[in-house]
Amino acid sequence: MAKVAAFRRARSVRLAWRLPEAPVPIVFPSTAETPLVSIIIPAFNQWQYTNGCLRALAEVHDAGIPSEVIVVDDASTDGTAELLARCGGIRVVRLDGNRGFGAACNAGAAAARGTYLHFLNNDAFVAAGWLRPLLETFASDERVGAVVSQLRYPNGSLADAGGVIWRDGQGSNYGRGNSPGDWRYRSARDVDYGSAASLMVRAAAFTVAGGFAPEFAPAYYEDTDLCFTLRKNGYRIVYQPRSIVHHAEGASYGSNLRVEARAIQERSRARFAAKWHDALRDHFDPDPDRIERAARRLMGTRTVVVVDEHVPFTDRDAGSRRTFFLIELLRKRGWHVIFGSIDRNDYEPYAGALRDAGTEVICGFGAGAVGALKRLDVAIDAAWLSRQGVAERVLPAFRRHFDAKIAFDTVDLHYVRLRREQEISGKRTGWQSMRQRELLSARNADVTVTTGAPEREQLRAEGITGVYEIPVIEPAPSGAPPGWESRQGIVFLGNYAHAPNVDAAQWLWAAIMPLVWERLPGAHLTLAGADPTRTVRALAGPNVTVTGYVADAGELLAHARVFAAPIRFGAGMKGKIVYALAHGIPVVTTPIGAEGIFDAAGYDAIDASPERLAARIVHLHEDSALWNALSTAGRSIAERFAPSAVERRLDDVLNAL
Repeated sequence: MAKVAAFRRARSVRLAWRLPEAPVPIVFPSTAETPLVSIIIPAFNQWQYTNGCLRALAEVHDAGIPSEVIVVDDASTDGTAELLARCGGIRVVRLDGNRGFGAACNAGAAAARGTYLHFLNNDAFVAAGWLRPLLETFASDERVGAVVSQLRYPNGSLADAGGVIWRDGQGSNYGRGNSPGDWRYRSARDVDYGSAASLMVRAAAFTVAGGFAPEFAPAYYEDTDLCFTLRKNGYRIVYQPRSIVHHAEGASYGSNLRVEARAIQERSRARFAAKWHDALRDHFDPDPDRIERAARRLMGTRTVVVVDEHVPFTDRDAGSRRTFFLIELLRKRGWHVIFGSIDRNDYEPYAGALRDAGTEVICGFGAGAVGALKRLDVAIDAAWLSRQGVAERVLPAFRRHFDAKIAFDTVDLHYVRLRREQEISGKRTGWQSMRQRELLSARNADVTVTTGAPEREQLRAEGITGVYEIPVIEPAPSGAPPGWESRQGIVFLGNYAHAPNVDAAQWLWAAIMPLVWERLPGAHLTLAGADPTRTVRALAGPNVTVTGYVADAGELLAHARVFAAPIRFGAGMKGKIVYALAHGIPVVTTPIGAEGIFDAAGYDAIDASPERLAARIVHLHEDSALWNALSTAGRSIAERFAPSAVERRLDDVLNAL
């Protein structure tokens, strides 16, 4: 009762900005002749709400999406018909008698021309950017049959973040009354059903399903029944939180909501429960305390929490890129993935890419987040902790609070990298202390993961058992790479917040390129990548460009003739080298750069000497036959790191967990 009263107060405060004091007709841009989306609005009386709904649509109209607006007048008696006739750019379907919600929607669908049908209550008010995320969700998977918006009350609190249906057919609006900014409601996910207050359906799938079933007339459970039918037909029902619609829930029904509507709702529930008795066996018994688990019923059979320093910057560092694709593979294998970042920043579009794919994201993962996971009432089966700092920080908490198996993903062995850096630079790096810390994390985990065989063997030599290898993951680009003739120059790519990349850029500029320029005076060097340090920026000159962050590294590589990566210290597999190989550009690198990537057959562009590295760069500039041979060989090598090639290795780790 308290929630109902609070909602009424909120509606009186905020609806004024949506409902005009003196309702006026709305003029839309011209209806598209071949609409992609047909927006269907059933209306019975309550013109002020229909008017507000149309006004919101007109205010945020996306001209880039061909659409039509169809208002179905369900025999209104309050002048709605006359006022609709004065609106421009909409289509009106007038019913000769009041038939109820489902029949009105079916009449609108019969008149629609769009590939997608969007059913929108006349007491729902769309927010800017509401439409495109729905279409993007359909485009992501042909199995998506319906997509539901995030519904909010006019005061901004959540009305529904995807519906839950209990075993007896009762429904619950997940998240009702809570903040839409809560991490639990910000990820796309498969749901039991989507409210037709704002529900988009594939028109073809809607037709095959038979539309809204007449047995639920005059109202309630039509949308739930439709979603169950779509799922029976092999489709997914997906909640998309980036599509935001404010809903004055029940406002258009009339003044008898609390008596008449509840009676109708109960009759429809009983019919629904009888019709879908077998399907409902897989649902939870009605229990508000289990709403979190029930809301995630379709997200996966097992749950893994993946924790890293920050959300995966797929275009900025190789470790992040690997983490992103690991998460994709975990989801493909039926795991419900919760990602936690130690960093509190909700970086976009990176966090959004995870959420859109169905991964839940918690930024600022720490003691509070562990408590939130406990309250979630979801069994945590495994934790995947990436990098030493993360393992040190959260592994003990997982041991205390969850009966979960733990994988420590080294990404690279920090102590090996620091030891090599000390050998090169002579400065103290504290690698011995790091060695003790990493070995402790490995011993405390159930399994340890490295990116390559050399580090796997290093840990085994240290007495660590249960060590597995998950290499860099790099999908193959589409199409053939440009040929030797259309390319010029040398490129190096790396994130300069990482010390080995700064050293490699400086060594390339100071020790290798002068030898190249003796033979190729006009050869241009491009030092690309995020966060160039002051010392790297200082390398820019007539034949050297320092780009900073590059949005499309593949396009950059497509124009260069040689990828030079003279890495003198580091550890783990170098993602930049696999990325370059996959894009068909020959790579000149050192044994440390090549570590774990090239097989015994060899790749004739690997050396530690500046003179020989320079000679290989020159040779590849002058010899198209050699260039073509290494380009082809590199793409073949990169196939070993495609997601499909890594799946078996991941299965080995999951089986061990």
